[in-house]
Amino acid sequence: MGFSGFNKYGKAFDEGKVHYQYVTKTATPATGTGGFFVDMNQSSGQPKYNSFTGTQFAFTPLTGEGNGGVYPGNYVSGSTKHLIRWQVLNANSAANTVPPDHIILCDYLGFYSFIDGDDTDIQLMDNTLSLTRYTDGVGVRAVVITQEPMAAIALVTVSYTNQAGTSGRTVTFAVSVGAALGVAVVTQGTVGGAGQANPFIPLADGDTGMKSIESVSFASASGGFMCIALVKPLASMMCYEAQVTTEKVYGIDIQNPPEIKEGAYLNFLIQRVGTAAGSLRSELIFINS
Repeated sequence: MGFSGFNKYGKAFDEGKVHYQYVTKTATPATGTGGFFVDMNQSSGQPKYNSFTGTQFAFTPLTGEGNGGVYPGNYVSGSTKHLIRWQVLNANSAANTVPPDHIILCDYLGFYSFIDGDDTDIQLMDNTLSLTRYTDGVGVRAVVITQEPMAAIALVTVSYTNQAGTSGRTVTFAVSVGAALGVAVVTQGTVGGAGQANPFIPLADGDTGMKSIESVSFASASGGFMCIALVKPLASMMCYEAQVTTEKVYGIDIQNPPEIKEGAYLNFLIQRVGTAAGSLRSELIFINS
């Protein structure tokens, strides 16, 4: 593939300032109903399994290196790193089924672990540590990820600090029993149905991101434990057919290649069409420019 003429990105590719990274997930999380999102950190394969284990309620920053998250290659002083091409082969999609699998590449910035789904008191988060990337909070979103299976749907209220540094911003949403295993992203919506699946906790009106989570409270017991991960969505792709490779070339299909910050902990959120566990294979090409 020739990238000559695509300004600094094409020049960097032609000069060999490139890193090829392959991802093989051999057992994606199974869901009880199609349409739910799953988190690929807690699945077997490469990059390695991440159980989001940390001190209960305390924000634990994540920094990627080696096999901790999708490795984007070495960083070069004076350069910025970008995703220039992304290919996905998703063996979970059923041919000609709507909706297709929706795959989102995220930088996982950190998490609050072991939030108790049976505790209906206000659970206060510990923000002694804070974001190390995207510190202004702009574009940062929160994802609810089950660590132990849930037993019931429940309404949840989250208080957070927004991108402007305003604390006490609150949103209420539903978490749903959306997985046969306790590793899936639970869904948001007033009744927690698969048709209302959304990987991200909603934002209050006018907000564009989050800096931290302040508290979590359950209106009723849902069972299980969950973590809330703060992520920066970087890129997304739709896979419409089984066993067919889908590709995006940044600079051609989309004008601006996503920047990958130093220390990024990269992995995927996937909205599943089917319910059975399967496999995912992906190739990502990064450049320094």
